[in-house]
Amino acid sequence: MNTETSATPTRDVAHRMRGERRRRVLRTVGDVAVGLVLFVVGIFVSSLSTIGVPGAFEASGELSNIGVLVVLLFWILWATVFVRTRWPWIPLAAGALSGLVGGDVLLLLIGMFHSVIRLPRRAAIVTTSGGTVVVVWATVWACLRSPALNPFAFLFVPASQPLMGVDAPDPPAGTALGVDLLTIGAGIVALAIAVGVGYLIRRTKRMRTVEAVAVRQTQRSESLSDELARQSERQLLAQELHDTLSHRLSVISLHSGALEVAGDDQRSVAAAAALRREAKASLDDLRDLVSGVREGTPGAQRPAAGGSSAPVVASVRSVPDLVESVAAAGVDLRPVLLLQDIDRVPTVLDRAVYRIVQEALTNAMKHAPGVPVTVDVRVSAHDGARIVVSNPLGVQHRGGEARAAGHGVDLSGTGGGMGVSGIEERARMLGGQAAVGPRGSAFVVDVQMPPFADRGAPPTPEA
Repeated sequence: MNTETSATPTRDVAHRMRGERRRRVLRTVGDVAVGLVLFVVGIFVSSLSTIGVPGAFEASGELSNIGVLVVLLFWILWATVFVRTRWPWIPLAAGALSGLVGGDVLLLLIGMFHSVIRLPRRAAIVTTSGGTVVVVWATVWACLRSPALNPFAFLFVPASQPLMGVDAPDPPAGTALGVDLLTIGAGIVALAIAVGVGYLIRRTKRMRTVEAVAVRQTQRSESLSDELARQSERQLLAQELHDTLSHRLSVISLHSGALEVAGDDQRSVAAAAALRREAKASLDDLRDLVSGVREGTPGAQRPAAGGSSAPVVASVRSVPDLVESVAAAGVDLRPVLLLQDIDRVPTVLDRAVYRIVQEALTNAMKHAPGVPVTVDVRVSAHDGARIVVSNPLGVQHRGGEARAAGHGVDLSGTGGGMGVSGIEERARMLGGQAAVGPRGSAFVVDVQMPPFADRGAPPTPEA
């Protein structure tokens, strides 16, 4: 896995965390700003409502000592508006106290609004019912008192007429009725807004939660459906691989075994034995691959089957065995293997090095039979992995000579053209470079992988 690619999820997580912290700070600043506005408005409204508190004003209309204490109490009660979103029952209780002593119920309505939104259903019903009782009580009390003690009276009484004090004259009967109707209407509207809008927002939030859950369930169902479809495809592919290749490899193994027993020439017997071992190892690899395809973990490391000449596990540690098995088949190999820090090689790179060497040797056997093949594999944590496989050019024109020498048959037409592209793709996925093609008088596969001293790659199924 590329280091840049593997770091992308970490950067995305860090970006989301910074965005979440920024949103949290903005919400806090917004709550404080709204709280300040509500506090200022509330103090103004509560100051007006002090005329309805018994004993708050002297006979001369001046604020009494009780009135001063009431105003200070209102300031303290309105300080609870800043915790309305976290503990909405606190401003609700403070607002209920203000309404019961004859003050306004604005703080109570704010507490009811946030209680409806944020508290559990049963607690919201209890607080709403209690708050409604207090609002009704405050409204009835305001209507039963003298209209001169009602804050709405200033809308009906001339400015020259005093409103506060025991000597303040009562307004006309029509004016008193208007004040009472305005008081009742304001109470009903305020209560409807606090409770109705609160329940509307609560329902909206609940619907959004339900929609989010439904979206997650839908995504999960789609994911399960896709997984079932992939599982079905894997089962079909595994069955096709097994049915198609298992029979042919078994036949090859049987024929090579018979040739090994009946052969007279020592070289033919050795070649037949090598062929039989490779066929048996290919059957083991095929069973391992089929199991991986069925389980959805192709390329995962599994124990090697007993008696296999070629390794089942594709890793840097197995490269010498791979080279030995190819040399046993009659290929003139000239290997140079310097393998260091193999216990620290990331899993993906571990398999990629083996597969690249395997594919390069396969190409050499197909297109350059009977000629020496140089294999240079160097692996270390500090320098990375360097793979160079080369063979002389022009062997395609000497295929008959090579076959006459008894080193192999012409396999140039057996490939599907995927070897070179596969090598380049593996190198590119791991952040390396691959150069495949003629170089002077030789055909060279040259692959360079980056160092892995500070890299970590999680196990990833091989494609």
